[in-house]
Amino acid sequence: MEALHSRSWENGHERLVTDLPGQALVALDHLTREEREGVFAALEAFARGEVEGTRVPGAEPLYALRAAPEVLVFVRKEPEAPVEAVDIMRPAALRTLGHAG
Repeated sequence: MEALHSRSWENGHERLVTDLPGQALVALDHLTREEREGVFAALEAFARGEVEGTRVPGAEPLYALRAAPEVLVFVRKEPEAPVEAVDIMRPAALRTLGHAG
């Protein structure tokens, strides 16, 4: 998997972002290099508080980040915990899921 490259998520002693889950790694392999770079940049900027995500309605602290024009990253951010990437998807896939069921 090309997406499995070494990446430091540490900022001094503080871990900013957890390791990516399997489904996010699979999704990364379907993105262009520029889109993958956008995902990592969005995660890092959100973890540092440089950008705000759009809160996803519900009880969990989930946020959507625009990583590239056609790529969204869904993250969980608990207080005093590293950012956790939950999933990566294209807006078109999200719209399709919204119409399912």
